[in-house]
Amino acid sequence: MSKRITAEQVAEACRDLGRQLAAWRRAAGLTQAEFGPQIGYSRSAVANVETGRERAPLGFWQSADRALSTRGALQAAYRQLADLENRYRTQVAYERDQARVAKIATLRQPEVPGTDAWMGASIRVEDPQLGQAQPIVAIQEACEFVGIAGCSEGRPPVEEPQLRLVPEAQTSAEGCRDRHDAVTLTIMSGGQTQSFRMRRRVLLELAASVAAAPMVSAMGTLAPSNIDPALVDHFATLRALLVQADNRLGGLSVLPTVKHQVELISQIRREARGSLRDSLLSTEARWSEFASWLSDDLGDSDAAARWLDRAASMAQEAQDHELYAFILGRAAQRAVGTGDEDRVVGLARTAARIPGAPVLVQAFAAVQEAQGSAADGDTVTFQTAMHRARTLISEATDTDAGDTLGAFCTSPYLNAHEGEGWLRLNKPSKAVSCFTTAVNEWPESYRRERGMYLSRTAHAYLAASEPDQAAHAAGEALALAAATGSARIRRNALALGPKLAPFRGRSSVKSLLEQMAGAW
Repeated sequence: MSKRITAEQVAEACRDLGRQLAAWRRAAGLTQAEFGPQIGYSRSAVANVETGRERAPLGFWQSADRALSTRGALQAAYRQLADLENRYRTQVAYERDQARVAKIATLRQPEVPGTDAWMGASIRVEDPQLGQAQPIVAIQEACEFVGIAGCSEGRPPVEEPQLRLVPEAQTSAEGCRDRHDAVTLTIMSGGQTQSFRMRRRVLLELAASVAAAPMVSAMGTLAPSNIDPALVDHFATLRALLVQADNRLGGLSVLPTVKHQVELISQIRREARGSLRDSLLSTEARWSEFASWLSDDLGDSDAAARWLDRAASMAQEAQDHELYAFILGRAAQRAVGTGDEDRVVGLARTAARIPGAPVLVQAFAAVQEAQGSAADGDTVTFQTAMHRARTLISEATDTDAGDTLGAFCTSPYLNAHEGEGWLRLNKPSKAVSCFTTAVNEWPESYRRERGMYLSRTAHAYLAASEPDQAAHAAGEALALAAATGSARIRRNALALGPKLAPFRGRSSVKSLLEQMAGAW
């Protein structure tokens, strides 16, 4: 087994990269104040990178290599640091899963019903490493949660769904260590196949949660004394699973199941009392915020606003200050690009000031403040807010990961939103650099995010008078919009059509316009 990586090793590698930059800069006879403008950054940003206080994106190192004539040395060193950080994150996730399994092992496992008692459907499982009873329950529940179950209340499905679990091929050295834990969930029904990756340990945790938690009928009522507190963790696990499914399958597959689960949580919450009721209320608020996000992505802004308002009121009632701070950040995010843009900065700053707001939620709020400042044409405040966001995510601890609030605030996310700001500030070349870096750094599984920012890259290319590059990026974005069902991606890509019309004589643009004509 490879040697364990520590957070200090990652931090030291970051500082070492900064020292290399400083050495190359001094060899070129440049001060930080002279070097910064050459690559589009401030003196303070260069100073922070050289001391390791700030992690710079790939675009920074590409520009530094060109300015200092290093023949790619800094890019190569940056990629080594990025690889170390990725291995560290993989290790942290692995250790967190092991801790979960240890906790689950302490639970009493009741007898699990046979498959005929679950959904009225037969599920076929092929994985010799999985036990028979608990995983079958967990997998069938997973099918139901991602909206693929074929029947209910004993009605036989039109066609028996089949499910296989197969180990996913590993492509990296660190992945080989964990290959026995990684599986691809493949669900086949009606001639269609859908797959998404998860850890076997997540399935085992889900199995334990499902077996331990009381199953509540939509027609039944629970007495307060019969409500198991483990339901709170149960619903958190399911929500995490659906977030994964959303990344793979898109909101159209997930939202109906989210609505169903919110109704179930609401029913149980009405019967609960005391601190358990507050916990379930907070749980319901988090699911409602998830429904708001999915509705936004599917283009239903009115429903998204209703879900977010519901989440906000519940978070306040439950005194869940962390969630309420995040919801204010989401409200600021939704106000960008609307007639309420004057509220963006105020909402974002209010979110960051709420006592106890997690570091990543503060980073999310800083990103929204940056967007509001860019909309106002305030370049200085935009850069200051983005710098603060980067500093905050560099301070995030091991616990600021996974399904925690703001966990999506990663380096690619910040690069993408920095690109948004530069595009708003009419700096398309800087926007292209940031968007390209974000798209290249995002994991392949984040198809919707890649599609969204490919569409924004296309707008930046066109603003930079590069219609061929714009057409290419927009075509990729439209393909991902079709794959994920994202109305946001489709809307952003199609908005380029009228702007590209004057360039229809170019073959790439003509091909895109024909593709768009079929998508209207």
